[in-house]
Amino acid sequence: MRTRAWLAAGGLLLACGGDPAGATAATGAASASSGGGETDAPTTSATSGGGGSDGTGGVTSAASTSTGPDATGGTSDPASTSDATTSDATTGEPAPADPWTEQRGALHLHSPYSHDACDGAGLMNGAPNPGCLTDLRTALCGSGHHFALLTDHPAHMQEYPFEQVLLYNAKAGDELVVDGDTTYNRMRCADERRVLLAAGYESTHTLPLGLHHHVDPSLYAGLTDDKPLAEAKALIDGLKAGGAVTAIAHSEESDLSAARIIDVGLDAMEWYNPHGNFKTALGGDNIAGNPDKVLELLQGLLPFMIGSDSGAHPDLVYLRLLPKWPVEGFAKWREVQRTRPITGILGSDVHQNVAVDPICVDPNPILQAACVAAADAILPDALAGLVTGGTLTMLDGDRLDSYARILRWLENRVLVPTGEQGLAGLQDSLRKGRNYGLFAVFGDPEGLRFAGRAPDDSLLWIGDASPGPVALELRVPARPVALGGAKFSAAEGDKAIVRAELWRTDAGGSTKVHESTGLGAVVPFVAEAPGAYHVELWIRPQHLVGALGSEKDLADAWYLWVITNPIRVVP
Repeated sequence: MRTRAWLAAGGLLLACGGDPAGATAATGAASASSGGGETDAPTTSATSGGGGSDGTGGVTSAASTSTGPDATGGTSDPASTSDATTSDATTGEPAPADPWTEQRGALHLHSPYSHDACDGAGLMNGAPNPGCLTDLRTALCGSGHHFALLTDHPAHMQEYPFEQVLLYNAKAGDELVVDGDTTYNRMRCADERRVLLAAGYESTHTLPLGLHHHVDPSLYAGLTDDKPLAEAKALIDGLKAGGAVTAIAHSEESDLSAARIIDVGLDAMEWYNPHGNFKTALGGDNIAGNPDKVLELLQGLLPFMIGSDSGAHPDLVYLRLLPKWPVEGFAKWREVQRTRPITGILGSDVHQNVAVDPICVDPNPILQAACVAAADAILPDALAGLVTGGTLTMLDGDRLDSYARILRWLENRVLVPTGEQGLAGLQDSLRKGRNYGLFAVFGDPEGLRFAGRAPDDSLLWIGDASPGPVALELRVPARPVALGGAKFSAAEGDKAIVRAELWRTDAGGSTKVHESTGLGAVVPFVAEAPGAYHVELWIRPQHLVGALGSEKDLADAWYLWVITNPIRVVP
């Protein structure tokens, strides 16, 4: 069979996206039930998800991974993980050019047009808070993102003309694109670069991405299991008619079940977003309590906060938060995948609204003064200003939850047809699941690829489906490369430890069908059994030891790095 001959030769060079020269690409996927960071990665069961290792707390080398027939539905041959070639093994001809351009972007984020953004002061006398708006525009330009799909709350997004909620500013050189009934903004950056901005909204779970225009007021509504099914379907149908990719936010919450997600025909759902992480780790947007409790809660953040001499890069405070993320969203995505395809996305959900409530609030002036004195005595210098409430200021002088910081923490990578720069191509790729999520705080996954070849010799990409057997190939990143946050050298990047996992999800659940460690490995796998095959990359970030300063022990844990949507093998 040509598929097997091609696989054994290791001849696939299929980029799922890449740098401007088309040289890099990436995929990966997250554990459904383990946290963002593991100090001792447990063995993973077929239904629990999660990033397991060899069961001893260490990692499994590629050379020790099992070879031959795999009871989980395929065969893997680590002995075939030779260096990549640039030609097709069956013809000797150069490999076909990558048909995709990889676009970096943010999904699910709030501008001043959300009632709870900008510390509750998003709109000032009906106009966007100028400082907060500048923060957002500057962050989007500085992040290197190609797109941002805004999702403001209906209050106040639906109350303003569509071009305003697109943040269109003619004086700044923005370009308002009107194509039929579709309107979006190509925001101009100071360096002349453009960032595509489209508008949607977030209600209770409802997250239409890239509405083409305002819709009927009845469609600015939430979606939970309590809504009658007929009404829920009508809502989703109406949002699709409005041009949106129909997604849901906060998959981790229990008031919207996998069954309802399946029944209403949604296009996409969140794997995770940091806002849910803040709620889990910090107790909510507004942190309240007595001084002892606040100190206990924030103790792990202090080395990254202003006034500390830890030497830690402030962005790496994320490594303190990640182990406490809500994992139910990953589990629910896998549950939906058992029945039908649905695109997974990472939500940014940044509002710039995380703050500490005043610790001392007592109408009795004597008791108030006593509380302030006690708090001042207990709290370290970095938190002393929070006795009267305020934001958490990090070592770089910026707030913990700034637009810039969260855009540096994580992003979505979407594969769009080369040459396509508009909203339509971006949305089409999202609907088809041609995207993966990246925890960019750990760096760019240089050279990462996940692709396949069908029995008829056609090429398969993330989001594609084919009858089996499908010859899959995962190319593990050569190294992490520093992006916009913590800096590290190429030599330091080589010190990262990466665990690659291939998972299959079918009607019976999720099963890990391959695991190996090592940078730059090429992992071929013949996927014979029907199911959705996705990749999870976990990282032990030894390359960040220098950037962590006194907090270097955080580099010894496992964290999710990359999460992909699947390639499907169909009956």
